[in-house]
Amino acid sequence: MKQAINRRDLFKLGGLSLVVALTPSGFEVLKAGTLRRHSPRLWINLSEDNILTLFVNKSEMGQGVYTGIAQLVAEELDFPWERIRVKPAPAGEPYIDPYMGSQLTGGSTSIRHMFDIMRSAGAAMREMLITSAQELWKVPKSRLKAQLGYITDTKSGKKIPYGKLVKRAIKLPIPANPPLKSPEEFRYIGKSLPRIDLEEKINGTAKFGFDHFYEGQIYAVIERPPFCGKVISFNDKEARKVKGITHIFKLGKGIAVCGETPHAVLEARKKLKVRWSKTPVGSTRDLEEYHFSLLKKRPLVARDDGDAREVFEESSKKVEETYLLPYLYHACMEPMACTVKLSNGECIIHVPTQSQTSVLKKAKRITGLPESRIKVDTTYLGGGLGRKSNTEFVEEALKIAKKTGRPVKLFYTREDDIQSGWFRPMCAALMRGSVDKSGMPNSLYFKIAVPAVFDWAIGKRRRGIDTAAVSGVANSFYDIPNFRVEFVRSEVQVPVWFWRSVGHSHNAYIMETFIDRLAQLGGKDPLELRLKLLEMYPRAQGVLETVAQKSGWHKGAVEGQALGIAYHYSFGSHVAQVAEVSLENGKVKVHRVVCAVDLGPIVVNPDLVVQQMESGIIMGLSAFLYEGVKFKDGFAVNRNFDTYPILSIEDTPEIEVHIVRSEGDMGGIGEPGLPPIAPAVANALFKITGRVISELPFYKR
Repeated sequence: MKQAINRRDLFKLGGLSLVVALTPSGFEVLKAGTLRRHSPRLWINLSEDNILTLFVNKSEMGQGVYTGIAQLVAEELDFPWERIRVKPAPAGEPYIDPYMGSQLTGGSTSIRHMFDIMRSAGAAMREMLITSAQELWKVPKSRLKAQLGYITDTKSGKKIPYGKLVKRAIKLPIPANPPLKSPEEFRYIGKSLPRIDLEEKINGTAKFGFDHFYEGQIYAVIERPPFCGKVISFNDKEARKVKGITHIFKLGKGIAVCGETPHAVLEARKKLKVRWSKTPVGSTRDLEEYHFSLLKKRPLVARDDGDAREVFEESSKKVEETYLLPYLYHACMEPMACTVKLSNGECIIHVPTQSQTSVLKKAKRITGLPESRIKVDTTYLGGGLGRKSNTEFVEEALKIAKKTGRPVKLFYTREDDIQSGWFRPMCAALMRGSVDKSGMPNSLYFKIAVPAVFDWAIGKRRRGIDTAAVSGVANSFYDIPNFRVEFVRSEVQVPVWFWRSVGHSHNAYIMETFIDRLAQLGGKDPLELRLKLLEMYPRAQGVLETVAQKSGWHKGAVEGQALGIAYHYSFGSHVAQVAEVSLENGKVKVHRVVCAVDLGPIVVNPDLVVQQMESGIIMGLSAFLYEGVKFKDGFAVNRNFDTYPILSIEDTPEIEVHIVRSEGDMGGIGEPGLPPIAPAVANALFKITGRVISELPFYKR
């Protein structure tokens, strides 16, 4: 058994044999043990003119992580907000998230995992500056105060900017346990400060994946096979006649086309004549029937409380539903793009990535260069949503740069992006449940057939249950005495990956619509039933009670509308939502969504929480109404947003978010807003039509 380690001890640990640290003169290599995880030398560069540059190890993809982490450091350092700048941290072991063991942005963990580390880095810098002033002025430390970028002698009134002390301070020993502020002393934490990345994005200077160029650079696109297919032969004679084409060659399962301009490579690709191997991946209907057939297969059991099967069979009031949810495309605003320069024994990669560690590993393997000769420049991400933690596109760019000997920008068109796969999995599920004489659920049986996302993530098939497949159900808080959860692995070779909220995105829909079905069966109000089933979880009850009050649940909907409710716990946060919905001539109108979220006692930036709840609601509603990848002959039929529609501004409801404070561990915020919205809307429609919506999207195409 591994020995447990507490949070404070964990981030004090040093790095590997060599680490790179920030000093006033730049980056330098230091020996192991000379740095702690909260060392200011890793995270903070303070200039003599009192400008603080903070290096952040988490990727900014619109969720506001640069702002949230900057608030943690600014708080403890007590530094003026307007003088803070943020840059992406280099890729390397010193900057890993110690709880993940990787430099990765995902799982709604950024603020939770870096909360203590970054606060302690700021506090350590503050203490080192105070000590420097004490040594300079020869006064008792008790007289000195750090405030808004200055060290002040409270007796004499003399003060000095932090920047004038930094050369002296950075040489001091790093305090092992620098004192942290109490919540009563907070200046920044808990405040809705303006986003630190806003100015760059407004004035157009922000750099995204497409925005890096080198002299002599070529462009590259890839012609891809059907899923599970590969090249048998190809004829590139006509393609090579296109002006500006420099290289055409087989790359992996596809064909790379390289040239001097984007137009040239796109034109040449059209002229390729390729013969692909046959693929076992057929049409959408084939995939649906296959997943339904898996529900008859022997499962793995993820939870087995009581005897759900026997109680269900013996109950006089019972219900059964079968669900089918489609593959979903991430639909990032910015498709995949990566620029690589390989020259003079060095590799520079400009990439919008959520996984710097994976990028670094692939660069070392493909180039053969040591880590010290590889630079990963993490650009802003034009959306990530989990998709950009997959680094296949980086691997492709590295291989093209190595083969051609030229700086290369690999880019995906929107059509390429959809055709490349890495979707949210399709799933089929069988639900059975019953209620006792009092109308309370006494059995619930959940069986899901779905691809194993984590198998795809690690690159091999594993034994056992995929945790993403049963997340939010195997660990459900609902107090149902006989509760069984089963998993059957789908072996379809359509690449799947982490989609915003991962398995919670489909499981919350299945569970929460079925809970409303049980409420109807037992003659219970859907809110009151959930409150009763969650009596042991006051935080869950708190968001339900808040959302009921703020939405006017007990008053009921206005004429022609219905209210639907859903609750889900994911990534450490409790979220409940009520949707006001109408249905006219088959057209769904979501008028208003009221959301309550509990992510614990400390909220670093309330505006960021509201923005992420709004974002998750919009994305989840879009998936419910419109989204689904369709297939024919092993290819995705969808080509662009004309055939993969997403929610429009006209369809976006009024959204109202309420933050509920409670004691407990800090929760995440990037993903938990998504899972409840689809079932909340579906449950409102269930009231209107009396029909469970068991297949998505709502609008079939």
